[in-house]
This record gives sequence, C-alpha cells and structure tokens, in this order.
Amino acid sequence: MAFVERKLFTLNTGHLITAYLGVLAGHETIKDSIEDAAILADVTAAMQESGEVLIRRYGFDADAHAAYIQKILGRFANPYLRDEVDRVGRQPIRKLSPQDRLIKPLNGTLEYGLPNSYLLKGIAAAFLYKNDDDPQAVELQAMFAEQGFEKTLAHYSELNVDSEIVTLAHEAYLALK
Repeated sequence: MAFVERKLFTLNTGHLITAYLGVLAGHETIKDSIEDAAILADVTAAMQESGEVLIRRYGFDADAHAAYIQKILGRFANPYLRDEVDRVGRQPIRKLSPQDRLIKPLNGTLEYGLPNSYLLKGIAAAFLYKNDDDPQAVELQAMFAEQGFEKTLAHYSELNVDSEIVTLAHEAYLALK
C-alpha cells in the first residue's frame, strides 16, 4: 500500500494539478504547464504536502522522497511526450472522490495536522475545469451551478459540507477564479 499511495499522492496528484493549473494558464500540454514557473512552484508544493503524509504514514525517508518528487517533475517536462492537459484533466468527479488523487492526500493532511493549501488549490482548480467533451466535467459544472461549491465538493468528496476544510477549499476557489 505504501508504494501504491506514493504513486497516487505524488505522480497522479502532481500530474492532475499540473493539468488543471495548466488549463487555467492557457497551456495545452503537461510539459508546457510544468515549464511555467508559477505552476511548477504550486505543483511542487502540493507534492510536498502529499509527500509529508507518506513520510508520516509509512516512514519514507524525506530526502529520498524529495528526490522522487524531482524525478516525477522531470518526467512531466519530458520533451518527447505530448501529454495534453485536457486528457489528464478528464473525469474530475472520479478524481474528487475520497479514494483518489486529490481528496485522499488531503484527508491525510487532516489526519496528521499538516499544511494543505496547495492541495486545496488543486481541488479548487478542478472546479474551473470545463470540457464539453467530458461527461463528468459537464456533470460537475451543472451541479456546481445548481448547488454551489460547498455542496458539490461535499457530495463528490464525502467531506462534511460544514467543515472548515470545505470552507478553505471554497476560499481557494474564490482566490483562483
């Protein structure tokens, strides 16, 4: 489980946040997105937040995990891969579920009392992802328009709608929008 979660919390979480922030910045690919200094800083920080959960939960060596983060960031910048942000961003509802790449590491930060502002920024960015060719993106935007941020996030993530973390995620959304 340690190495399954390491991949989910590092590669998958970082990849998705790169995509969502890349879409917002007008980038077409993961490579272009991660070469944007602001996105690189945010993604690195989110991966460090999720990584701290792994270090606490499984006893990973902090330096070795930092090196793993750098390796993954290098893969995102690979000039031989054309990985489009819309492909990576697809299925935002699944990715906001409790056992997936955004909410599961966030829950870990809550469990250990760790910082999570960059993970929250990634969650907020999911609500700004629009893709008419993706049924989940369409469904997410429809519920969001009807129910608002907090109820929509709580519905898909199973976080408590009245919790401080949902309020903080909404604040991150307002700041990002």
